[in-house]
Formats: sequence, structure tokens, C-alpha cells
Amino acid sequence: MARAITIIERELALPRRRDAPPLAEAKVAAPRPRTGIVRRPRILATLDAGEGATLTLVAAPPGYGKTTAVRAWCAGRESPLAWVTLDAGDNDPMRLWRYVATAVDRVREGLGRTALQRLSVAGAPIEDCIDELLNGVAAFAEPLVLVLDDLQTVTDSDCLASIDYALEHLPPELRLVAVTRSDPDLRLAQLRARGALAELRADELAFTTAEARELLVERGQLALDEGDVALLCERTEGWPAALILALLWLRNVDDPRPALREFGGDQRFVADYLSEVVLGSLPKDVASFLMRSSVLGRFTAELCDGALGRSDSATVLAGLEHSNLFLVRLDRSGWFRIHSLFADFAGFQLAALEPGAAAEIHRRAAAWLRARGLPVEAAEHAAAVGDHQLVSELLIESHLSLIRSGGARTLLRSVEELPEDCVLDHPELAAAAAAAATIVGHGAIARRRLLQLADRALAERPERSGAYEQALAEAVRAASVDSDAALAVGAGHRAVQLARSGADEILVAALAGRARALYLSGELDEAWASALQAVEHPRAERCAPGHVLARSTLALVAVERGRLASGRTHAEKAKSIVGRTGSSRSWLGANASVALGAVLEQEGSLGEAERELAYAEHFFHDEVATVQHTWLLVLLARVRCRRGRLDEAAASLAAAREALGELGDGGRASSLADEVEQELEQARARAGSGEILARPSESELTVLRLLASDLSAREIGAELYLSPNTIRSHTRAIYRKLGVGTRIDAVARATSLGLLRQSESPM
Repeated sequence: MARAITIIERELALPRRRDAPPLAEAKVAAPRPRTGIVRRPRILATLDAGEGATLTLVAAPPGYGKTTAVRAWCAGRESPLAWVTLDAGDNDPMRLWRYVATAVDRVREGLGRTALQRLSVAGAPIEDCIDELLNGVAAFAEPLVLVLDDLQTVTDSDCLASIDYALEHLPPELRLVAVTRSDPDLRLAQLRARGALAELRADELAFTTAEARELLVERGQLALDEGDVALLCERTEGWPAALILALLWLRNVDDPRPALREFGGDQRFVADYLSEVVLGSLPKDVASFLMRSSVLGRFTAELCDGALGRSDSATVLAGLEHSNLFLVRLDRSGWFRIHSLFADFAGFQLAALEPGAAAEIHRRAAAWLRARGLPVEAAEHAAAVGDHQLVSELLIESHLSLIRSGGARTLLRSVEELPEDCVLDHPELAAAAAAAATIVGHGAIARRRLLQLADRALAERPERSGAYEQALAEAVRAASVDSDAALAVGAGHRAVQLARSGADEILVAALAGRARALYLSGELDEAWASALQAVEHPRAERCAPGHVLARSTLALVAVERGRLASGRTHAEKAKSIVGRTGSSRSWLGANASVALGAVLEQEGSLGEAERELAYAEHFFHDEVATVQHTWLLVLLARVRCRRGRLDEAAASLAAAREALGELGDGGRASSLADEVEQELEQARARAGSGEILARPSESELTVLRLLASDLSAREIGAELYLSPNTIRSHTRAIYRKLGVGTRIDAVARATSLGLLRQSESPM
């Protein structure tokens, strides 16, 4: 009562405004819930999860369905709703809060009355008016949602300060939701730090493939399959407006499937939308920056300054990021990109408005990046304008660092995009690309083609080829051990000799390649010596491919000599190096897996050994027979035989035998295949001998089939929902009935009898 009297006294003491401007009713009416929209439960769940937050911020560029999402969420709640659609005219605290108080009063007449009275008093502190409104909401004692839509239109500092004040005093009954294209200048950091800010942004509002399918196929009735929808979703990055524009366009074409592959930023509906809604609302300089920076792909503020001839890029980027305007931050180191569809549009716009501008930006970017020691990035921009000579120079500068740091795929792709004459003019690129093709596992045919280019360059342009180029090509021939082990050994010797005479930077690779060729030829002592020289070289730690190959060879030789501890040390070191360089999924990583598989086999961990070898086989497999792949098939056959998987062992061995018929000198793969053949025959003889005492029960057959896997007794029990003791009991019964004493023999006997292929026992 005392507070009410005080308020009345204050009101009587203050002069009143003569007339308040009329209200625009549309501004305090919530948009009608749209029918036929795609239901997005995950968005609703995200908004639900913000319960208890002081402010829920829904911020994204135009066309992301912010208002639609919030309206759909509000429609599914029982809480009363107050909605205000803001505009530039609301950059007046009294006007802003008059609309807010009116919207609240529409929830229940009288809730905003006192605040409205207060707002009609000239000179009344806005904080008092806000207090009155929040007191009314608190007295309402029911949950209430207040939505401020298009908050980006409010930029006045006093208005924003008044919203900050309200956020500090918000009663628990009121949930404030701000819908905006750009982040408002509110105290968001403080709210975020204390967990009082819930956020829904563009990456969450973007359509998933499933949502896009509902829009395009189920509701739009377009004849698209899952791959088509996924492609369109990728092209648009899930931008809802673009997907809707695509739907409108594809409805009017004869065949939408091929048409959607042409959908991009130059499509009329998209171009019109971006031109009018986005660029048309921006200052001319900011629009120009967006179009020009789109040319760069990935960029930093410094690169923009250098390539665009500016000095204020950091400021412009900060403003764009604050505005959520199609700018994507890639990481915390300051790299950005523009939304791909907008970048397409910007490229076409720039070409129309300023022909030649994009090429000049690429040239400046290439020069700027090269000057700062970033030749790979510079090469991308040089390639964009077809400057093959500059691309070649940049790849020559960077090829060794790319090969050694896990960038072999990048190097290979870049060289393959150059004209053949350009590669012939730079023979080191042909040899380096052959090394890259080997490392990533692109196969013998690709490697042979590149090595032939290197040979042609030596023959046709001898003045351009020296010890380095020749040594690198020979090292590739040695390491790959293609179709003839003896020829690979010869290449290895030449590679080492050439490297020592004038190409020490690739001596580690030459020694390692020779070591691998020697090992596969059966010359273990020489292989050990060459591999040891490679790992002892002062630069070995910086030469990852050669180091990995040498360590893998040392591990293999150590296993052959029965030195398992040494073998494991070298194999694990090889694994560690490929892990650091991101090369695990490559031919190089497969070599480390083979080495570890060989160690595991001799340690008795046959299941793990088979996994490592089978993984490696995926990268060694080739279109043509090679010594390395043939040798690996024999290793797989041996491990599978020792696991009792006789049919699979026989299949691997047969594939190896077929390959040996296509090779010149198969090296040690030939003799090893003979040894495994004998071992397989003995295993089959054991599996077929002895008396089968009884027919396994159906339960035992189920367990028997899982004994052929890598699962332990406990894991088999979990798979079958049985206790480990029950599994052990079944296993003992299986051994007794099959007349065997080990799991491996049981699997082999079961394979021989066909029990692992049948649903019922044949007995």
C-alpha cells in the first residue's frame, strides 16, 4: 500500500505527456502459426532446454526460420504469450517499453496497466516503468513468455541498456526470447558466464537431411532420392530459405534430379533473395567486402588486408560475425569462410560488376601467402587463375614438407591437376607425386604412370633432372616392391648411391626403400643393416615416411629372428609416427599395421594379428599383382590357418598363388607360400581325423559359431545372454563331442565338417 501511495504521489508530481502516439496493432500480435511447416522436434527440444535461462537468444542470418521456429514452439506451450515485432522506430526507450507493456497487458488486462500509466508521464525514469511492468508479471504468478522479434533493428544504446536492466530484474515467471539477425549489444558474456543465456543459432536452425527430405519430398512432392536430398542439403548448408527457393524452382522443371545439380548462387530465386534481402540491406563497403572476401575461400583478416588492399578487415569481419551474416568461423586461430551458397552468388555478382577482379584477388592472395611461407595455400590461389608455372614453383618448394607431414594427398591432387608438359618441365614433381601416390595407396598403375613421366623428363629434358629427382624415383621403385623383388633391390641400391652423391635430404627414404626390397627378397641381414642406417640418420625423425618404413622393416626382421620385444618396440614406434602425421589410413600406415600384426602373431594374439593384417590388406590391394600385396596375402593365410579358419586361409593362399603367376620375381612370398601350404594341409588333416563322438546340440552349435570369432567367453555370454560358466560348460561339451582339445582345433574341425556354414548339425 505504501509503495502504491508513493507511486501515485510521484505521478501527481510529474507532468504528463499530452498524447501518446498510436499503437500499430500488428506489432503486438504474434504471427499466426503456419500450417504445413516441417515439424522440427529437435528445435523445440532445444528451446525447451532453455527453461530457467534469463534470456533465450535465437540469432541467425535472414532465411533461417527464426520467427517460424519460435512461433511453433510458443504454439505448443500452455504458457501465455506476449509478442512484440520491433522495427527501427523502436529506438526510443519509452516507445519500446510501451509496446512491450501493451503486449503484456493483452495477456490479461491490467498486467501492464500501471507500467503504461507510468510510461505516459513525461520524464519518468524508464527503470521505474520497467519495475512496474515486472511487478505486474510477478503478481500474475503464472509462467509468461515474452518474445522480442527483429531485435537487430534496436540499436539505440539507451534502449539496449533498458533491456539489460530488465534482464537483471526479470522475475522467474517471465521468460524473455529475443529473435534477431545479429547479436544485440547486451551483456551476453555475463549472462553466458553464469549460465543464464540459452542460445539457438544458425548451425542448429539449419535443416538436417531428414528435415530437408520432409520439405522437398514428402510435402513438396519432388521425385528425389536420399542422395539427391543430401546433395542439395550440402549445397545449401541446410539454409532453410535456400531449400524453399530450391523447391519453388524444382517444381517448375521437367526433371528435378539433374536440375538440382545446377542449383547454386546464380539461380534466379536465390540471387534475387540475396541481392534484395542481404546485400540490399548492407552499406556499400560492407557488401563489397563480402563479395570480394568470398573469392578467397578460407581467409584471415590479415589475408583480406593483403589480397583486398585494405587495412580494416579485422573490424569489418568483427562486425559481420556480430551480425551473423553468412560468415563462418573455422577455428579459434582467426580463419573464416563465407557460406558456400552466398559465396557462389558473390562470385557471379563480382564477375558481372567487376570483370577480372576475382583473378586479381587470387594473384594478390598467392603472393601474400607465398611471402609468409604458406606455399600450399598460395598454390590453391595460383591454380584458381590457371597460373601453372607459379603452382609448379610453389609445389617444388613444399613437396618434401607435404610428404613428411601427412599432406601427400594434397600434393598428389595438385600435381595431377597440372598439364603434362608442366610436369615434364619439373621432373621432381613427377617423382614426388609418385612417392605421394605410394604413401596414400593409390595403386601401382597411378605410381607407374607418374614414374614414366619422371623417366620421360629425364630423357627429354636431361638438363632439368639431377641426382635428387633420380634418387627420389628410384626410392619409390624400391619401397613399393612392385612386380619384381630383384628389380626393387636394384632400384634401392641406385637410390642410396644417388642420394649419397647429392641428395642427402632423401637418404632416409632411399635407405628405407632399399631395406624393404631386401627384406622381401629374403636378404634379412642386409635389410636390417639398411633399415638401421635409416633410423640412425640425424634427420630420421623429420622424415616420417622413410622412418615408418624403416621401423616396420626392423620389426619384421626382429620377428623372423625371434626377438619379439625388439619387434614390438619398432612396430609401436612406426604406429606412433603415422598417428602423429595423420597417415594411419594410408599405405604407409598399413606398413606399420603389418609390422604389428607380425609381432602379435608370434605372441599368440592371433585374432588381433588378423585384424591388423586385414586392415593393411585394404591398402595393399591393387588392380594388378604386386610383390607386397602377394606377401601380405600369404601372411593372412598363415594367421587364418593358425586360427582354425581353414576355408578363409585357403582362399587367401589361392589369391596369393594366382598373383605369384603374374609376377617376375615374387621374392620370399614364393617360399613362404609353400610353407603355409604345408601348414594348411596338416591343419586339414588334423581337422578331418579322429572320431566325432556325438552331435552338438543347437545351443552348442550357437556357441561353436561364436568360438570362430575373436570374442572371449565372457563376451560370448553377453552376446547370448548366458553366464560365462554356461559358455565354458558348452565349450567343454563341444571339445568332447568333436574330439579336440583347443578352441582353434574346434574351429578347424567345425570348418571341415561344415558346421560353421549350416544352421543345423549334419550329424
